[in-house]
Amino acid sequence: MRKYFAFFSLIFLLNACVNQVNTSNQIPQWYIKPLSNNGENLYGVAEGYSLEEATKAALADAAARLMVTISSQSTLLREENQASVNEEMRQQIKQNIEKIDFTNYQVSNSQQVGSKIYVEVKIPRQTFIIAQKEKLSFLEKQISDLNNNISGQNIIQKRNTWLKIADLQEQAIILTKMIDLENNSLKPKMMMLAKAQNELNSLNQNVEFYFEINSAPSIANVIKNALNKEKIQIAKSASNSPSQIKINISDKSSTANIYGSYITKLRITFENIAQGKIIASNEIEVSGSSVISEKESYLSAISSLKEKINDEGILKIIGII
Repeated sequence: MRKYFAFFSLIFLLNACVNQVNTSNQIPQWYIKPLSNNGENLYGVAEGYSLEEATKAALADAAARLMVTISSQSTLLREENQASVNEEMRQQIKQNIEKIDFTNYQVSNSQQVGSKIYVEVKIPRQTFIIAQKEKLSFLEKQISDLNNNISGQNIIQKRNTWLKIADLQEQAIILTKMIDLENNSLKPKMMMLAKAQNELNSLNQNVEFYFEINSAPSIANVIKNALNKEKIQIAKSASNSPSQIKINISDKSSTANIYGSYITKLRITFENIAQGKIIASNEIEVSGSSVISEKESYLSAISSLKEKINDEGILKIIGII
């Protein structure tokens, strides 16, 4: 019996290897050896499980090739498992590239191999550069306006402003690396990004949240954990310091038994108070279900709250942003 099992296992492995070789032989040459950018066009290639996914990745690849100060980004974006690449940096670059608007491009080649679709895109160079210069000017105006409004803001508003400046500055740096090949205007943008990050670190060390004792414990614990991940301090006692935000959490829940399932709707209200004044507030609703008990249904709603925080960010959930 063992001999038969070993025989069929060997046949299965051989078939798998043959299929893999056959598939690799079908990968188009224009993907394996992509066209180089020239004076007229930019090119990008990528693969995906749908035409839309592959096209989006190919556009990001085309944009990444322009960033001469970041080595081999087009390769980096396609090779997800490179052990030598810093994953966090790769994700930041990829996310910022995906914010770029591509309005004038064409899918110059596409081919399906197995479950994957391989795509090549072509973008007119001059049209793309002009569009990115316009976007860069708009970003710089936004950053300037935010800088001008910081002085009169409270500590939480300042933190939000510096977060926005850092995000916009990262986008501006990506665009600059693509359209300014000499990087003459890159240094001041890098300095502004460093300033924004330093201001954020300083504010994170100073700002603290104090949870009012009447806040729902199960919800308060979720919020505390999320704030800790953002490196925001939790105060053990109340004070009148302008850097302390008192957060009050109130909730109302209702549970119904529908077709044998307990369904809980949980409405949560957040109030953020600084020096006796409400500076921000928010109200959200989450739900959960369970066939076991009402308690499990409530816990499921708490899990939905955690997911909502992961999707939208803790500061937006509690109303700060």
